[in-house]
Amino acid sequence: MVTKCRIAIVGGGLAGTATANALKTFGVDAELFEAAPALGEIGAAVSCSPQAVKALWGLGAREAVDAVGHRSPGEYMLQMQTGEFIQSRDRFKLAEKWGAPYYSFHRADLLDALASTVDKSHIHLGHRLVSADVREDCVVLKFENGNVVEANYVIGADGVKSVLRQTLYGDDKPTYTGQMAWRALLDASIVPEDILAPNGHIEWVGPGAHIRAYYIRNKTMVNIVTQQDTGDWVEETWNGKGNPDDMRASFPNPEPRLKRLLDLVTDCMKWGLFARPINDNWGFGRVQLIGDAAHAMVPNAGQGACQAFEDAYILGRWLSSGCSVEEAFENFRRVRVPRVHGVQRFSLTNLRFKHMKDTQAQKAQVDQHGSSHQYAKNDWLYGFDPVTQWDQTPYVNESYADGPNAEIEWKV
Repeated sequence: MVTKCRIAIVGGGLAGTATANALKTFGVDAELFEAAPALGEIGAAVSCSPQAVKALWGLGAREAVDAVGHRSPGEYMLQMQTGEFIQSRDRFKLAEKWGAPYYSFHRADLLDALASTVDKSHIHLGHRLVSADVREDCVVLKFENGNVVEANYVIGADGVKSVLRQTLYGDDKPTYTGQMAWRALLDASIVPEDILAPNGHIEWVGPGAHIRAYYIRNKTMVNIVTQQDTGDWVEETWNGKGNPDDMRASFPNPEPRLKRLLDLVTDCMKWGLFARPINDNWGFGRVQLIGDAAHAMVPNAGQGACQAFEDAYILGRWLSSGCSVEEAFENFRRVRVPRVHGVQRFSLTNLRFKHMKDTQAQKAQVDQHGSSHQYAKNDWLYGFDPVTQWDQTPYVNESYADGPNAEIEWKV
């Protein structure tokens, strides 16, 4: 059976569902196609910085989003083996500065909040995209269930393994970063409060690894997410079953508080981290890619989902601006590509700082700049307002802007 629609959004994760909200809010007709039989998110938590919270508010989901967000107090950073204090950030004060809070969410809660404000008749579950044929007058989408959709235009929110991206650019697969992550979720009632003292959001950093632990769901759960350098494990999955003993062994000689936290883990997930090179392969003509399909990045600045939410809001604004859809796509890329490239580089800089093998040099860098250098001049990132600046060419800190020497290697 062949059906037709004006704009098809492929992918019902956070990026796609946020985009469906934005288009609905701005009066743009669209249909959402998701591979799974129900909308759901893999993983435990997602952080959302102020500028991305503003995007979520602007796309019409403020009440639903605020109801499930846990207001984050900010990081308290310690050295992994010694417990030595390195730095802290008061996110409550920064929220006042930037005009919106930092939120931490359970991913499923946030997706449910976004899905709750979308017309259910426009959500098509059980539609796994297997191929796309970009024609002169439409894009033909073929799904695993046998359904065929002819869309005038397509927004690809189908993630790091995007079928649409492969259709447009061939063998343009994400690159293994030399990094792997562990994730665990604990009932907060079994976690002694002193482990996460003084503010409930602790980050331990050390040679080649870091660990973050913080409250979500109104302090009823503790999310643990780690990252480590490794060349051994490269499986490309987001929900591989992990062994808690292997997780603990990955972080030898932990300081006492961290050891007590890791000893509480009885169930965990692991996955390899993949990212795309910094390029402009975001779509053309009738197809626009967003989120991880366009710009998957290493998760070291808490900006993967945040940049998807900025994408959603700004794309919605351009599609409702009165220009043609293809012009809207072009304008979207013009204002988004430079900013996201800067965020990708900022994220890699974060990784290098957190995984420094010389602890004293790491501490000296903080002492010199008053914080880790990557946080010294970050108004360009967190002070951006997508609601008022959606059509403006973004300012990017020159340290992370495009330039002749700006290309990077993902592996560090």
